[in-house]
Amino acid sequence: MKRSNLVLLILTLLTVACQPTVDRFTLNGQIAEADGQMLYLDHMGHDRIETVDSVRLDSVGIFCFSQPATKDCFDFYRLRVDGRAINLAIDSTETVSIIASLPLMHISYAVQGSENSALIKEMVFKQVSLLRDLRSMASAYRSPDRAPLQQRMKERIDVFKSEITTRYILPDPSSAAAYYALFLSINGQMLFNPQADRQDAKCFAAVATQMDMLYPDATRTAHLHNVALKGMTMTAPSNNDGSVVEQIVRKFGDLIEETGIIEIELPDYEGHMQKLTDLKGKVVLLDFTAYKTNYSPNYNLMLKGLYNKYADQGFTIYQVSVDSDESFWLNTAPNLPWISVYDEASLGSTYLKLYNVEQIPAAFLIDREGNIVDRPDESDQLDSKIAELLR
Repeated sequence: MKRSNLVLLILTLLTVACQPTVDRFTLNGQIAEADGQMLYLDHMGHDRIETVDSVRLDSVGIFCFSQPATKDCFDFYRLRVDGRAINLAIDSTETVSIIASLPLMHISYAVQGSENSALIKEMVFKQVSLLRDLRSMASAYRSPDRAPLQQRMKERIDVFKSEITTRYILPDPSSAAAYYALFLSINGQMLFNPQADRQDAKCFAAVATQMDMLYPDATRTAHLHNVALKGMTMTAPSNNDGSVVEQIVRKFGDLIEETGIIEIELPDYEGHMQKLTDLKGKVVLLDFTAYKTNYSPNYNLMLKGLYNKYADQGFTIYQVSVDSDESFWLNTAPNLPWISVYDEASLGSTYLKLYNVEQIPAAFLIDREGNIVDRPDESDQLDSKIAELLR
């Protein structure tokens, strides 16, 4: 059976088996290859993220969540499994279906029943592609004159921003997709910054105006309205300090060290800030992981074997935890012999995007000069590659 036909059949069966109820929305689907894993449903509020439901998946991976409908405005949710996530827009009592497979669920999934969720999927993929391109430009650039690099980055970001504006914001400013687009970020810097760019402030104002008419009592509307008004005031010609794209380029450029790696500076379990570049002179395994995963105990046991074998020769590990629950990191980090730091942004980590990490665990080998020289796909490759770099 063709994949498209199989997906359609599964979605049809889910619609029959998981019927929506009055005043509630339904989110159902299948996450294959996730037997025994916990699937979480997170509510993405405008000021906080909250887990509202969960289920342990079986070998088939069928799930069905039902939550109270949002009565005054659209809302946003996230499906999350083992370090991977899918962002969704929910409007009223609709039924949204997702078909995915765990290893690649965050970059390859089918969505039905929500046009805005489909548009968000497009935006996320374009955002990942942009970050991959920026990282590639920076890694390949060797000239001490960074002006040409910054110009190329600016041109690439300009194209992305123009596409987001013309495809996702201006055609329907009242949509959830338009609202979502306003808050896209690149390297921790908002793509649309109404307090720094006049045209961005106008985009915020366009969406806020439509939401004022359609969702006058919504908390999101009040927040967006205030942001838009403040932006229009602050972006008067006398207050304009360069375009937001130029700010993104500058900020991205500031993180790129002459050594060819992107700096990471995060706190360890004692609260001390640990910089990746301080390890120059050692062979470093940069590792992105989450301790609240099924793979973590055996994975860290494998890393400990490598650390014990090569630490005396100048090898160390800089491990970044992106656990959504900080307590899992705090319980584990003190027992590890290497540097373990925590990124409270979790799956929204800027560092995951900058290093083009699409699934965890993800490892990078850095030589003594501070250059990324390898990204091993298999753990059994690490031993020989570490030994080669230590020679």
